Amino acid sequence: MVQGGELALVTTDAQGNAYLLDTAGMTRKGYLVYVWQSQNLIQADSLGAQSIRSQVEFDCRFRRARTMWVMRYADVNEGGATLSSSMVADPQWVSVQPGDVTDTLIDYACRRIMR
Repeated sequence: MVQGGELALVTTDAQGNAYLLDTAGMTRKGYLVYVWQSQNLIQADSLGAQSIRSQVEFDCRFRRARTMWVMRYADVNEGGATLSSSMVADPQWVSVQPGDVTDTLIDYACRRIMR
């Protein structure tokens, strides 16, 4: 579970996976918002993870996102054994597509913490 964080359920996808943002840990520098994102999965992924915690950067100006760090957990809400934890080797910016999950997350993050 997130230590000292305040997780806000922001959205769910068509499969029912939940996407949460750690609102207490959000920071902003210029147009960039830095945030920890959590996902609770309906079905375990290929590594057996039921939840994933990611450090994400959102670019509010150019509406793009990139993942910097990923941790996978055996149980929901970042519980159980840590299955993997690694920095993304070459984080790439990905443009946000209207109507997708990241579109909702970036809107929430960019409005939540102002410059």
